[in-house]
Amino acid sequence: MENVIKKLFVAALLCLVQTTVCTADTFKGKIVNAETGEILIGATVRSEINPQPGWSMQNSAETDSTGCFTLDSGWEGRIMITFSMIGYKNSRKVDYAYGPEVKDTTDLGTIRLQPTALMLQEVEVKAKVPRITMRGDTIVFNPEAFKLKEGARLDELIKKLPGVQRRDGKLYWNDKPIRLMMNGKDMFGGDQILEQLPADVADKLKVYDRKSELARHTGNDDGDEDHVLDIQVKPGFLDKWYSDIEAQYQTKKRYSAAITASRLSDQDPHMIYAQANNANRYVDKTIGSSMNRNIDGDGKSQYGSYNYQHNWQTKGTQQYTSNRFNISANMGHSDGWNSGKASIETFFPNQEHTFGVKDTYRYKHNLKPQLEAKLFAYTDSANTIDVKVKASYEKARKSYEEKSASYGYQPDQFAYHSLKEALDAKPGDALYDRLITRDSEYESIELQQRGLNISYIWKHFIGKKGSFMLGGYTNLSGTNEDTHTNHDVEYLREQRNEKLWQFYDRSEHNLNTQFGASFEYWLGKKVYFNIFDNVRLSRTRTARNFFSDTDEQNVANGTPTTADPANTTRRLTHKWTNELTVKSTITPVKALMIMPMFKWNYSREKADYHYGPLDTTAVRTSNTYEPSIFLKWKMSRVRNMDIAFTYNTTVPDLVSTLGYRNTIDPLHIYMGNPLLRNSHSHTTTYNYHRMWLRKQIVLGFTASYNKDIDPEATLYSYNSATGVYTSKPMNVKGGDMWKFAFNYDQGIGFYFRLMNKFALETAKSYGFLTIVDNNAADAQPELNKQKRLGINNEFEFSYETEKLQLTLFDRLESNRYRYDDASYNTTPLFNSVGISANLHLAPFEVFVQLSDDYSSGYATSAMNGHKLKSMASVRWSFCKNKCMLSLFADDIFNKDIWYESENSAFQRQEYSTNYIHHYLNLSFRYRLDAKAKKGKSTTINSRR
Repeated sequence: MENVIKKLFVAALLCLVQTTVCTADTFKGKIVNAETGEILIGATVRSEINPQPGWSMQNSAETDSTGCFTLDSGWEGRIMITFSMIGYKNSRKVDYAYGPEVKDTTDLGTIRLQPTALMLQEVEVKAKVPRITMRGDTIVFNPEAFKLKEGARLDELIKKLPGVQRRDGKLYWNDKPIRLMMNGKDMFGGDQILEQLPADVADKLKVYDRKSELARHTGNDDGDEDHVLDIQVKPGFLDKWYSDIEAQYQTKKRYSAAITASRLSDQDPHMIYAQANNANRYVDKTIGSSMNRNIDGDGKSQYGSYNYQHNWQTKGTQQYTSNRFNISANMGHSDGWNSGKASIETFFPNQEHTFGVKDTYRYKHNLKPQLEAKLFAYTDSANTIDVKVKASYEKARKSYEEKSASYGYQPDQFAYHSLKEALDAKPGDALYDRLITRDSEYESIELQQRGLNISYIWKHFIGKKGSFMLGGYTNLSGTNEDTHTNHDVEYLREQRNEKLWQFYDRSEHNLNTQFGASFEYWLGKKVYFNIFDNVRLSRTRTARNFFSDTDEQNVANGTPTTADPANTTRRLTHKWTNELTVKSTITPVKALMIMPMFKWNYSREKADYHYGPLDTTAVRTSNTYEPSIFLKWKMSRVRNMDIAFTYNTTVPDLVSTLGYRNTIDPLHIYMGNPLLRNSHSHTTTYNYHRMWLRKQIVLGFTASYNKDIDPEATLYSYNSATGVYTSKPMNVKGGDMWKFAFNYDQGIGFYFRLMNKFALETAKSYGFLTIVDNNAADAQPELNKQKRLGINNEFEFSYETEKLQLTLFDRLESNRYRYDDASYNTTPLFNSVGISANLHLAPFEVFVQLSDDYSSGYATSAMNGHKLKSMASVRWSFCKNKCMLSLFADDIFNKDIWYESENSAFQRQEYSTNYIHHYLNLSFRYRLDAKAKKGKSTTINSRR
């Protein structure tokens, strides 16, 4: 009986082993003598894998009579395989095992063992950790695999993650916005804290799709999810303060000082920030947002904030979002000023053009305190409340100066003329004969804005089936504005001059409130249904008293005293909107989700409107319908794709459909259009994402098509005698756009990285050519078609070690514009190619970047040609890396200017603005980083 039991046990064990083999990731290969090529029979093959921190799983096999072996792995993770035999040196290989979910065989090829006279002598091999691994559906980045300089910050680490990029101050993973979390909780302070925390705090960085609160309650995926970057903090780094104190001196006579202190905690994080500078930077840091930007071409600022959050958990809700209360108080002050130039080419029928140039100067003083509080909490396991309150105040003082001139020409006479040439032209000069107008304008504004925003949501979860929600918001705002404007206009063709003094005071008060309800429910396991309805009410009261004089005798202390009834405004608008949204998630199979949605908007607007001679009451009702569908297919853990279709309707602002006429600017008159219609568009998008973990490749592909129907454009009319433009909004023939984007990121070995982002756009749009010497209301405008082919490419190839990082880069932006009339055609191009190098030889670090920036195809000659750009810095770290002294030099070859261009079917504009450049910056920073306590880690070995 005992033998029978033993045989049954062995049979069962064999069945179990066989089952494991059938579902495991398999490695195979052949072992030979490195010198003779002789097969080695009975050589030992051992594997070690760490599926979870602190655990080690091992397995072993031997070569057969042909020198071949197979080795199975039922766990997922980085695997180290050791090959050994008595009389030979050991050899090792590092790879990645996918675990039981993937039936895959990896051929390790021929393993060559070097013979030795010493038994079991082991050659030390330093294992290389792969950049990317996977655990289930979670992508795991290993920080130790990325080469970072000593004392690097978290944001420097995140910039190196394959597939992660920063655009417009936000983080994206394969073109999807990222929600930052830390240890599974929303990251206090958002992404601005990344610049302060050391990269050493990160044990792992995980990217995964975080299911909605409803999905975690019901256990069913409704398709509503966030793309999360979750930073796993090493033990010992929590509940400690991190701080930076920085002081800078910059030529000429510029300073900057800042202090940041943060307490990293799962329960009670704090953040304190203060800064002052006259180096043209505005930096703010609050709980949910941050900003680090130029104030203007030049400027100074002061800013301070305090932020606190308390996190706790309601009993029975440990698997859901934690409760949190946070409060933020901040105040910022800034002064900014800048000068710039612009050239404007306006297209007329019959190959005619006008050309304008202008120089501008602007100044703005701004003071803005703000207070904000937020609460999210589970009152019990089935109910949540979410309340937000924000109070803000802004006081601003602005001034604006502009000198401009416009003249006409035929295409064969085109030449760029500076504003100074136009202003200095005298009667009899060739340029003077073609001048139409010259204008000097000065404007000053005093502005105050107040705001109070309150939002509230109560949600009740209905067991495992769904939820019910009630919520809304109330926003109050008020604005007061006083504006002075002076014009000095020369109408050269009419041979007359005009001085114009203008003043207006404007007040605006807004009330917006909304209340709505939502019901979401699971119909079985595969169909989710949601209906949402809200009612929104708004009330806006605007008043503007306008005064205008051309006789200086009527101007008192710079303020005109004659009322201008043509530009006096009174408006009272009421709007009632009902929005009904129905959406669903259908899951025919686990990997596929189909999410249709339909939105119906009904609105009724009433405006009591007075603008000059126009005195009317307008009532408008509108119905808009916006269907969409989203299909998401997760083919495997390393492949997914989605397809989306959306249809949108845009209703023009009610005031723009009224027959008003704004003559405040004597050279640019604006009109309303009672015939203005709704605009529509539909967009189809396809996204594909693929990863090859063993090769450390991340691939993304996007294709989209957008079609515009009756889009809104601007129709210009031009009076050749006075040089006055009149514009009004019009619906124009719709165009379309195709876009294709391809992103590729690969780690080549352990030291090289290749990254390329390519985008191709082809678009067709229409605009109206300017009507000349005719009434815009009666004339038939002529369409002009624009075709655009755009190419954008970013390429980087880098070599990274502990001491040296080299990067070759090339950034290309090209647009090819073609019109019905070839004389308007243009092909602007910008390309920057260069190299950057970072050398770390403790305690010094040197950085150098050189690039050649090439531009062509612009009407402004200063924008074209080659420019050699450079940046260089050297940093010295001392006091155990707590102190850093650095010297930075910005572009030693030339003083740069920001250039921008806009091309439409009826106009081409080119702008240039100045900014602080060509300077030396000496800075000192003291950094206090918490250190984790050293402790022993426990490893449990389990031999299969």
